[in-house]
Amino acid sequence: SQPERRWSIGSATNQTDRRGSVGSNGLTASIQSVMTGAGMRKLKRGMSGSRKMLLDFDKDSVVDGTSKITSLDQLCAQATGLDPILRSKVQGWALHSRGCFRFVDPVREHEGLGPQFVMWQEVHNDPAQVAMIRWGKLKSVSRAVEKLLRSYREDVSQLLDVCRQSIVFNSVEDLTKCAEIILADPEVKVVRCKNRLDPGYNAFTSAGYRDVSLNVRIENQTSSSLGLDAHVCEVLLLLRAFAEVKNEEGHMRYRQFRNARGE
Repeated sequence: SQPERRWSIGSATNQTDRRGSVGSNGLTASIQSVMTGAGMRKLKRGMSGSRKMLLDFDKDSVVDGTSKITSLDQLCAQATGLDPILRSKVQGWALHSRGCFRFVDPVREHEGLGPQFVMWQEVHNDPAQVAMIRWGKLKSVSRAVEKLLRSYREDVSQLLDVCRQSIVFNSVEDLTKCAEIILADPEVKVVRCKNRLDPGYNAFTSAGYRDVSLNVRIENQTSSSLGLDAHVCEVLLLLRAFAEVKNEEGHMRYRQFRNARGE
């Protein structure tokens, strides 16, 4: 589950518990706060450098593993702040493991030729090609709410993939190497691993889809200074054969399968 980050707000000296209430009205209030964008604007102003940081973190603030985050708007704000940090991380991991990312070729996609993937080693020094990479998007508020109501009984701390990225590989060997690099990264704490490539995994539950899902916390100077080191995000490691079927049509069929199962 998502732990809680305890911090001091503004000039306050006491650590403040930022847990919200999730009950009949708590979830609704969280959703409305995110949709208005007020929380997002505050975070962006704080990160811009042109204004004083709105969140003044106490040097002794810690990750409270005994408490769970309960505010959806806080979770989404954290995910927004962590997104560029995670993206930088997956780029480094892919660079040393022959990892690939989805490459947007308008002509190819218009002709229905399917997705294209490029090895990060081959394009990372070319800004024009880097600009064509399709990075993972934050989980939408509507899907987050759907998941909370269908699967998690409104427990916000169970949402571990609001911030997520994927790395694609041509071989199991490369995928394994990347997993080893992540596990050895001193700035990363792996809190959960789902190995859907395991022969013992029941692929019926995912409509035949397989990958390796790592839920991680990034604990470095940048994430700690922003109070994001408690946020759990998701890194998907998948083989090209599975990545190629994750197109619009394939995703639509998966949504139908997911809805039928009430997930």
